[in-house]
Amino acid sequence: MSTILIRLKQYQQAYYSRRLLRQLDDRALKDIGVTRSEALREARRPFWDSNADALNADNESVLIAYSVVSLMFVAGLGLTFYLSF
Repeated sequence: MSTILIRLKQYQQAYYSRRLLRQLDDRALKDIGVTRSEALREARRPFWDSNADALNADNESVLIAYSVVSLMFVAGLGLTFYLSF
């Protein structure tokens, strides 16, 4: 049962992220390194067409960087909370 819920959550995330991607302006797309045509092509994909398991080298490096930044942020929050007492 939990596999079904996980898949439904992935579908929901794909739907919302593609809808938001379609709404980004050119400056925001430039910030994330995506052209307008790439954004529209991704936004047109149906929500069930999400290949979360397949990562190319670019996406993998971004995910690693995101993980490191997230870990640093959480560690900083924990340290701030610890030092406040």
